[in-house]
This record gives sequence, structure tokens and C-alpha cells, in this order.
Amino acid sequence: MLDRRALLFAGAGMLASCASAPVAPDPAADAQFRDLVDRLAERSRRARPFLLRRFAASRLTSEGRILYDAILPGADAEAALARRAWGVTGAPYAVSHRYGAWRRAAEMREEDDPDRSARLVDGDTNRMGGDAERGVIAPDFLIDATIPVVEGAAARVLAQSGDRHERLAQALARQLEVLRSLRQRAPAEPGVWQFPDGEAFYAQALQFHLGAPMSAREAHETAFARAHELQAEMDAVMRAQGFTQGSVADRLRALLADPRYRYASSDAGKANVVADMNECLARARNVLSDQIDGLADAPAEVRRLPAHIEAAGAQGRRAGSIYYVDLGAPRARWTLPSVVHHELIPGHILQAPYEEVASAAALQERYASGYGEGWATYAEQLADEAGAFDHDPLARIGYLQWMLFRMARVIADTGIHALRWSRQRAVDEMRALQGESIAFVSIEDDVVRICAQPGAHAAQGLAALHIAQLRARTQRAAGRTYDPKRFHAAILRFGPLSPPGLDQSARAAFNS
Repeated sequence: MLDRRALLFAGAGMLASCASAPVAPDPAADAQFRDLVDRLAERSRRARPFLLRRFAASRLTSEGRILYDAILPGADAEAALARRAWGVTGAPYAVSHRYGAWRRAAEMREEDDPDRSARLVDGDTNRMGGDAERGVIAPDFLIDATIPVVEGAAARVLAQSGDRHERLAQALARQLEVLRSLRQRAPAEPGVWQFPDGEAFYAQALQFHLGAPMSAREAHETAFARAHELQAEMDAVMRAQGFTQGSVADRLRALLADPRYRYASSDAGKANVVADMNECLARARNVLSDQIDGLADAPAEVRRLPAHIEAAGAQGRRAGSIYYVDLGAPRARWTLPSVVHHELIPGHILQAPYEEVASAAALQERYASGYGEGWATYAEQLADEAGAFDHDPLARIGYLQWMLFRMARVIADTGIHALRWSRQRAVDEMRALQGESIAFVSIEDDVVRICAQPGAHAAQGLAALHIAQLRARTQRAAGRTYDPKRFHAAILRFGPLSPPGLDQSARAAFNS
């Protein structure tokens, strides 16, 4: 006679085993997930993580899983920010010298509705007032940097004839009134740690920009360790070239001030800059040919920024396959070779076509904002390792100083917002690491930027560190089957990826 109880237990066991059986990956599921991600861009930020987790990730192929891993941590961070009482956009202040509706409003584009622009400016102003009631007011020096640029925006709007822009002019005038009023009670401390739940805000902002959870203290210590390695390398190279007096930062300052290492400001001198940078570009195609496919035919060229644009202070810019170098001020010879690798090959201009072909999802780009600068910074390191600076020790000094500049940004960002550094300490620490700035921005102004945009600059340097660390892990795991071309294709071909997406892309490339 059949034991009904035993049969019931056996049936339940079979159902349980079926439920836990692995689901076979299905390329069709990849397309379904991409469609979901595209639709999520229009959904509430708070709802995105829930809707992502409802999708069975086990159905995705190894390549389909890249997108899932790339966006989930960023979506989690943005949802947490959206639930906050302040800092809901990931920026702590509604208005700064770097962002706010005033920027677009002042451009007065033909396609823009001035009344809508006025509403957006008013919205920012109202948010400033509401945040102030919660105890969140931008630091005094940041308001000091913001008032002049908003005044300039208001002046441009007022210069328009007719009454089409009257409401916008009134909105900007009101914003200036609120900024001036808040300046009287603004804090002097630069970090967001001082505000209610400020430490949590910084953790969420850093995760949002990087696209991965990261301890601020761990990021700080990692960047400091890397900076000390770079300084040790710098010391050895400088001593070999006869630069022995003072600290590394002191020697860098002396080198930057030495006219012997500057291009002439004449047209002939500027022509030499362009010629030398294109020579570096040609060398890059050769020394990196075994690292990345397609370098020989990748379109890239250095040209001089047109004089009328240069005079307007436009700074260097990329347009398609061309990098226009700004020579409005004399440039130090030894600082420019690394710029070639950052801006052109194997940096931004090499990476851009991959991004175009990938047609990355909007959320994929949103949650990997550090990727572009991260790749370009890693590209400098890759060029150095391949021997791009072997013939020119001074150019290698320039590379090392650029890398110190990028690590110093991570250190200052985390130092100010998590470790409670003063603004002066951040300036002093950055100057001790890199000497004077060789970028278009001074160290003092760079620190103000970092105060306005917590996590954004740290994410860029951390993304670069992550790619280098991922390569080392992949080499160890793959052993003799490691192929640098396959690794770099995995980093580039899917467009911007957060660290978890990069990890999965490398796994998919070497486990297939």
C-alpha cells in the first residue's frame, strides 16, 4: 500500500529541487533586460533598485550580466540620495559656481523657453532656502565664488532687449539676494560632514559617482599609498637627471619655473609644441601596438587651438579625432607628452568611438561618471609601462606629476568631506604632493571645486586605480592565457562601466 505521507514529502522535495535548479542563460533575456534598463531611465529614482532586482539576473548571459552589475550599485546610491531631506541630486548645494539652472539660463539658447528657465532658477533658489532651514548652507568661500558668476549671468540676461527675458532676470536677481543673505551665516568649514547626516551623504554621493560602494577612509589610504609610490619614483628619476635639492615638490616647482624647459610663446614655438605632440602620438601607436587592437588606424591628431578661441580662455578641447591644444600661455615641454596619452591615444579620443558603437544605456553612463577620466588616467599609466617615456626622462617626470595631481584630488576629496580637513590643509597636502598645479586650474581653485562636488573628483582617480588593479587580478587568474588586447577590449567595448561592470566584463572575456 502506498504511503501517502511519503509521496507528499517526495513531491515537495522534487518541487524544491526544480525551484533551485539553475536557469540556463538566454541571449533573449539580455535584450529584455536592456529594454527594462532603457525604460527605467523614466521611472522614479527610488523605484529603480526594486525593479532591477525583480529581474532574474540568473537568466542573463555573462555579457548580459555586465549591464546588471554596472548599474545596480549606482541605482542603490541614487535611490538613497532621492530619499534624503537635502542633497537629493547628489550635489549638496542647489547652486554653486559649478552647477545650477543659472548656467543654462544664461546661455539663452533659441530653443529654450525663458519662462521655464525662470521656474528652474526659482526652484533652485527655493531649495537653497529650504536646505538652509535644515542647517545646510554652502561654505562662505563657495558662496563668494558663486555670486560673481550668477551676477554675470544676470547681466547677460538684462542686456537682452524687450521683455521676453524679464521673468528670468527677476529670478536671477532673487537668487542673488538669497545668496547674499545666506553668505552672512555661511559656515567656514568646507566638508559636508558638518551637516545633518553629512557622513552618510558623502558615502552615497561617492557611490553614485563611482558606481560602486567605497569606504572614504579606504579610498583615502589607497590614494595616499599610491601617491607615495609615485613620489618615490619621481625622486629616483629626478636624482638621475641631477635634480637633487629639496623635496620632490620643491624640485617640481623649480623645474616648472625654469625657462629652459618652456616652449617659446612665438608662432614658431607654438608650431614646435604641435609637432612634438604629434611625434609623441606616432610613438604611442608603435609602443602600444601589442596592448590594444587598432591603434595603427585609429584617427587622432593634435592641432593648435584657433587664436580667437584661445584668446577667450577656452583651454584645450577635443573635437572628433582632434585634440586642440591651448597655447595661450607658455607650456612646459615635459608636461605635454602625458597629455597626448590622456587626451588622444590610448586615452579619450581612442575611447570615444568605442562608446559611440556601444550605444550605452543612459543609466549605464549615469552610474559610471568616473569612467571617462578613469580610463584616460589609466591610459597614461599604460603608456608609461609600455615605454612611451623611456627616451625622455623629463617627460616621465611630467607623467608622474600628472598622476600625483589625480591622486591628490582623491586625497583632498576624501580628506575634506570624510576626514574633516580644513580647506588650507587640503591645499597644503596637494601642494606637498605635486608641487604647483600643471593643470589649467590652480590648486586653490581645484579645492573649491572639490568642495562643491563631493565624490566627483575622487571617483575619477578611483576608477583609474580600479582598472589597474583589475588588470593585475585578471593577469593572476588567467596566467599564461592572459592577453592584454582582450583585457583592454573588455574595458572599452561596452562603453562607460562602473567598477562592478568592469569586473564582470573582464570575467566574461576570460571565462568564455
